[in-house]
Amino acid sequence: MKNLLAVTAAALALASSVSAGELVLDAPMQARSLHEGALDLVAYRNDLADGGMEVTAAFRARTPSGEPQVVKMLLQDQDRVQFSMPSDLRTIYTFARAGDRVTVGAEPVAFSLASQ
Repeated sequence: MKNLLAVTAAALALASSVSAGELVLDAPMQARSLHEGALDLVAYRNDLADGGMEVTAAFRARTPSGEPQVVKMLLQDQDRVQFSMPSDLRTIYTFARAGDRVTVGAEPVAFSLASQ
């Protein structure tokens, strides 16, 4: 019974550390995916000799003809980058590094076009 409680507590701790629109890259060359907004995203990281982390992310629309769009970035400790993709302006993607972890998030944003 104690083992079951310990395993359940550990699983809940892991589940609560990552929200629905977020993934964590906590080891090199382990790909993770995120399916928020109009695009699917797959990301992985490479640890560089100088302490930087090169993060590669491929974005693709959920259509048979969707071509992947690849973004690469170099993140140093405490770096944070936010952007949207041209094909999905309603989602802001955030890449943030803290120590040995890179967190990737996707958050919907509301916007309206100016009318004439």
